[in-house]
Amino acid sequence: MTISAALAEAYAANDVSADLLFTIELNHITIEAPLRFVQGRHVKGVYESVTLPVPGDPAAVFTVVDFSCQLPGQEEGGTTQARLRVDNVSRYLHEALRAAVSADQPYDLIYREYSTKDPNHPEIYTGLRLGKVKVSALSATGDLSYEEIEMRNFPTRTYDLVTYPALYGQ
Repeated sequence: MTISAALAEAYAANDVSADLLFTIELNHITIEAPLRFVQGRHVKGVYESVTLPVPGDPAAVFTVVDFSCQLPGQEEGGTTQARLRVDNVSRYLHEALRAAVSADQPYDLIYREYSTKDPNHPEIYTGLRLGKVKVSALSATGDLSYEEIEMRNFPTRTYDLVTYPALYGQ
């Protein structure tokens, strides 16, 4: 089978009758419950929220907002940072962002893609951090990254004199 024939078969096997719902969930130590958003155009009284399942809550409410992601890239000077922009969020994020400034901790972010045909099995991206957030009257923008694995202990123990005396010449 040639590559073009295999690609045509893959496209034919793909179910395109469902829509995709792109969601983000923001969580921080300073807020009581995660802030959940689904990508779309907010229409008052018609399309304000969507109910989708998340672990621990089969009917979590996601507020409809317009957001976009800029994926990380490669340019002549090096790599570019992944960025998230959420529009028209001042009423949702203003107080939460204000409290986060004093905590000096990044937001944890979970990105999910739901299919309207099977919303119980979304594609999930966890472990994302949102930092360097800037808020204007129209939008909030921040850098997306994964937790720095280099800063973690492996195998989750601290190498000290009591546990590993041979490392210290004892």
